[in-house]
Amino acid sequence: MRNILCILLVFCAFNINVNGQERACDDIPRLSFGAEWSYIGTIHYNAWYNYFSPDGYRINRHDNANGYWGNGEVLLHVGYNFNQHWNLSLYTGMTGLADIHNAASISLRGSYYFGEDVLKDRWMTFMDFGTGISFKNEPQEIWTGKVGGGYRITLSRDTKLDFIAAFRLACTHPQVMDGDDKITLEWTNRNLAFLQSFSLGMSITF
Repeated sequence: MRNILCILLVFCAFNINVNGQERACDDIPRLSFGAEWSYIGTIHYNAWYNYFSPDGYRINRHDNANGYWGNGEVLLHVGYNFNQHWNLSLYTGMTGLADIHNAASISLRGSYYFGEDVLKDRWMTFMDFGTGISFKNEPQEIWTGKVGGGYRITLSRDTKLDFIAAFRLACTHPQVMDGDDKITLEWTNRNLAFLQSFSLGMSITF
């Protein structure tokens, strides 16, 4: 008899927990979409150039650019909520990279939301990796990465407002200049720049 009572108690506890999780998941729209705006502050970048000058000399040059460059970023996103904690989204839009150039970017972001109640305000964290194409005479690919966090404000069951901050890394390919002369990709062996930045932004999600 005691064993039967124990089994019944375990079954009831399991059933309550499962029902609670189902009710929590019922409060989550599975598909999400929205827009994000960010201010980007780049504090440093390293550049490495290897090219042939107009005079025919091969030049290998390293630059350390110290300073501060302000840019903006506008993104659209669409994603999927696996449960009340995890979301995976695709982001695409326009971003600025220091004083080098602008780019069209696309990235995949995984987000984790703390707390069990999706109808309450919550803290969040995320990681983001992506690529894109630079806007210049001879476009080249870029690579980006972000890690950050923020705070989600619930406006309604389906509408959320996020305030976010992130540390960012980017790799791009600047236009090579030799004095006033632009060096084409045909005469460029290497033109890499690694940027370190931070961003502050907000996002609306439906």
